[in-house]
Amino acid sequence: MLGESFRPYFEWCGNTWLGTAVRDTVWAFPLIETFHLLALAVLLGSVLIVNLRVFGLGKKYMPAAQMARQLEPWMLVSIGVLIASGIPMAFSEPMKCFESISFPIKMGLILLGIASQFTIQRKWVMAGDSTTRKAKLAAILSITIWTLVGAAGKGIPYI
Repeated sequence: MLGESFRPYFEWCGNTWLGTAVRDTVWAFPLIETFHLLALAVLLGSVLIVNLRVFGLGKKYMPAAQMARQLEPWMLVSIGVLIASGIPMAFSEPMKCFESISFPIKMGLILLGIASQFTIQRKWVMAGDSTTRKAKLAAILSITIWTLVGAAGKGIPYI
């Protein structure tokens, strides 16, 4: 649970036009959540395809670095959709997010995942030699972070 000093911010979020509109429109939250979950599926699928290739699985004729470069736009778009759809979802249920232990964990993991994607993943996997220990470490880290993001998101209503 977040500290009490954040409570006014979360209350403000719930009272914005965005929070009110999503909460008061019957179809808004399910529609937004559908796009959120589809983007998560695309992101996790892309992450798995690239990072399992680092371990020699998948298309043998395509190096992991080339595959990563081809799938990076899909990853970036899906991260953008996740953020764009996550904001109205959080604004519509701000106190649920405030009271959840999973919400700040998810937010921290998202920041970590984005940072690792633009630093470690690009440097170690997209550099070209996916057989190195660093590339394999980056692959494990990426798979773990993004899987935990999904798990933490599913835990928001319950934990």
